[in-house]
Amino acid sequence: MFTVSWRLADGATGDVEVRGRDRFSFGRHGCTVDLDVPGLSREALVIRDTAPGPVVFRGQRDNGAFVALVTLLGQRRWIEQGTAANLTADVNRVELHLGGEVVFLADVSFGIRPRTFERLLPEPAPTA
Repeated sequence: MFTVSWRLADGATGDVEVRGRDRFSFGRHGCTVDLDVPGLSREALVIRDTAPGPVVFRGQRDNGAFVALVTLLGQRRWIEQGTAANLTADVNRVELHLGGEVVFLADVSFGIRPRTFERLLPEPAPTA
């Protein structure tokens, strides 16, 4: 499980808890968080649960957009179109820049991570 605390350029904010095989998505239509602006792809960003930390997929087409993972110290690592990168304890912020403006920002919080297959196993039945 992980939590996405997001903020849009217009000041809208929210928190979304993501569990199991669910995912968080940001884009134009049909996403967890929608924003209808020119140049934004339908699924610009997708964050899924994986080990060792959640993974960010950049689906955003260029259109002058830049996607960055941001460290706790504010350093940015840019993600190319069609690629993915893991979040870590030190890198837990995602930004999407469009037209020179940060249109989406997300802080992702998560705890100690078991391996992927361990998280997907069913809960053991209680013993009597």
